[in-house]
Amino acid sequence: MKKYSMVIYPYTLVKEIMQIKQELKALVGWYHSVHAEAHFTICEFFADEDDLLQIKEEVTNLITKWRKQIIRFESFDSYEGGAFYLKPDEPSNIYLEELFKSIGYKVKAIIPNAYVCTSPHLSIGRKLDKNKLSIAKKTFTSYASSFLCDGVVLREFNPNKRQYELKECIKF
Repeated sequence: MKKYSMVIYPYTLVKEIMQIKQELKALVGWYHSVHAEAHFTICEFFADEDDLLQIKEEVTNLITKWRKQIIRFESFDSYEGGAFYLKPDEPSNIYLEELFKSIGYKVKAIIPNAYVCTSPHLSIGRKLDKNKLSIAKKTFTSYASSFLCDGVVLREFNPNKRQYELKECIKF
């Protein structure tokens, strides 16, 4: 069994968001997710080849008629556990929640113990201690940008690199 994730990958913002991550790294040192490319995690799961094929088929059937939408970011925000992230505006958040819930339902029908994200966010850093989180909040106070959400990406975890790698894009 291999580990997979389904994500929304904001292709047009990857370099810009990596620059933000590198600026934060210059201020606080290494942190979790510093090298991860920008993405919204929809779900994560372990699957064999048969289950993976079934998931891909179910998700493809679901989203081929899904509407594309511009996702707008309105600000940075944080969670108590030390996550610092980009927050989508309210219409974008509603759209993403609907998409995540629909995909999560299909994935959980095949892999009942799959993790499904219920709060769409684009992580800049995870597991930041209070000091690093405070620096992030003081340094990065506003952000406004957008991208077209027109598909989801299936990623496979590479245990040697300890990173996910893009495997397949499923377009709306």
